[in-house]
Amino acid sequence: MRKIARGSSLKPNIRPARKEDFDALLDLENICFKEENFHRKQMEYLLFEAKSIVLVASIENNIVASIIVLIRNNISHARIYSLNVHPDYRRRGIAGLLMDTAEKSLKERGFKRISLEVGVNNKAAQGLYRSKGFSVDKIMKKYYKNGDDAMHLIKEL
Repeated sequence: MRKIARGSSLKPNIRPARKEDFDALLDLENICFKEENFHRKQMEYLLFEAKSIVLVASIENNIVASIIVLIRNNISHARIYSLNVHPDYRRRGIAGLLMDTAEKSLKERGFKRISLEVGVNNKAAQGLYRSKGFSVDKIMKKYYKNGDDAMHLIKEL
């Protein structure tokens, strides 16, 4: 991925993920998450087999962020399963754009609620989710492999 200057005014293009994005999405997952990252088979399932909405944000044809939202037929509740932003592109509003686009798609499909899990120590992500209207539903003890707790957040759409 070619690095773009931090002050760049380039706006990301938000679009549905395509089959040819697979390697870039797997690379992004491995850059963003060291312990709780998806492996190749998991990513293949999420992109090609699971009922999901997968969006990417690209700048100059480089994928810099992604969101995976799991959905199920006949259930009005969706779950944000993964939200990744490359470290070089954080704090530019890209995650918020991905969330807004995913929420719009969910509303159009008739979904009423969205949920996610976030680490109790991940203050940056918690701030983003609160700014998007999420609230804490419960604490999930020892949720992550390293033993850390997670917060389960929900939002009515």
